[in-house]
Amino acid sequence: MRPLKSETKREMRPRIVVLGAGLAGLSAAWHLARQSPDLSRIVLEKDDSAGGLCRSRSVDGFTFDYTGHYLHLRDPAMTAWVERLLGDELVEVERRSLIQSHGVRLEFPFQANLHGLPPELVARCLIDFVRASDDLAPPNDAAEPFGRWARRVFGDGIAEAFMIPYNAKLFGVDADELTSEWVAWAVPRPDLEQVVRGALGIANRGMGYNPRFRYPRCGGIGSLPAALAECVADDLQLGAPVARIDAAGRRVQLADGREFAYERLISTLPLAELLHRIEGLVTPGGAPPLSQIAARLRWTAVIDVGLGIDRPEIAGGAHWIYFPEPEYPFYRAGFPSNVCRAMAPEGCSSISVEFSQRPDRPRPSHDELVAAARGGLERAGLLSPEDRIVLSTEALIDPAYVIFDAERTRLVDEALARLDEAGILSIGRFGAWTYSYMERALIDGKTAAERVAAALTPAAR
Repeated sequence: MRPLKSETKREMRPRIVVLGAGLAGLSAAWHLARQSPDLSRIVLEKDDSAGGLCRSRSVDGFTFDYTGHYLHLRDPAMTAWVERLLGDELVEVERRSLIQSHGVRLEFPFQANLHGLPPELVARCLIDFVRASDDLAPPNDAAEPFGRWARRVFGDGIAEAFMIPYNAKLFGVDADELTSEWVAWAVPRPDLEQVVRGALGIANRGMGYNPRFRYPRCGGIGSLPAALAECVADDLQLGAPVARIDAAGRRVQLADGREFAYERLISTLPLAELLHRIEGLVTPGGAPPLSQIAARLRWTAVIDVGLGIDRPEIAGGAHWIYFPEPEYPFYRAGFPSNVCRAMAPEGCSSISVEFSQRPDRPRPSHDELVAAARGGLERAGLLSPEDRIVLSTEALIDPAYVIFDAERTRLVDEALARLDEAGILSIGRFGAWTYSYMERALIDGKTAAERVAAALTPAAR
């Protein structure tokens, strides 16, 4: 870890300060260094390692990501860049994801693979889907409640069997407290032929935005930010938590009192956290203070429980399984060793069990979580009472998922616009307070670098 350098009047002050060394922040620094090498930069990261939520943790021969992080690359420029960074270490994997429902495991997505469910439920899902297809009226507005959207698009049967209970479990709120804005683009919408074929047992595979993904041969997804961090090592300061931001004076103060001046600030901090730390911005007449906007943003956390199992095969090779039903206390379980054999020691396998955790509720103890995970996995037939857990680990991801309620878009748009006027770009999944993925974070960093570089060219100054 590089020691922090005190900034004095005699030293060249960084023109650009980047807060956070996750994928978006590292991407911004990398692109700035290559597009505008004359501009000085510094990346401030509170943790002692780079990567943010894309880090991996290794314990006793097992490697766990901070829940499943898989590279869904579609942009040609991003694909080529990531391939240059990781070279032959990056492999392509065909997704194997399932849904545990009504005592059976279905292929993903639920709405296109109904075969195996109780016949009465299959019939209801088909009939309701046909009725919904016949009356597919456009939504009233972009903030259509998620439950209403699911019923309108897929019919009551599919909505009630999977869409509504799964998302209520994931977010910890009623489905109609959510809008469909965050998910409509990502949920596969099969046609009637696909739904009928799936109901008859003709599997519809390869649907959705992520039928194939890229993943490192070893080291977990943390290999990607590690490669990026090495490229920008001279600009990276670790162990540098931000205490306050003087937006009027354009200075960042760290928890230890050191300060860094900036002409432009790129922040990847969670938006609510950033807004609470900003001082010196004048609130326009009639507008809420930034701290008030921050207090109205909502999210859910995730507790990721990693289990090492003393047998080599698990879950029939599945990469992850969704659990919409309340008898399972977790919403999803992933199987890292099925994605990459190097994630577990020889003769063992691994499970990543994801529990939704509302920030305002007590956090269960580790023993309680392991017991709940084991109980649910045994009920699902994924573990037997004879299976031995040889390792358990835990990670809290907070925030994990933004809650897209009716206020979210208006509040975020207002906050981002006011920050932009003050020379602050808030980017990335949590900086933009949105639902996103790794490639999008890399693109966000590149776009921010281009905007900042354009604003600070000699002609612009």
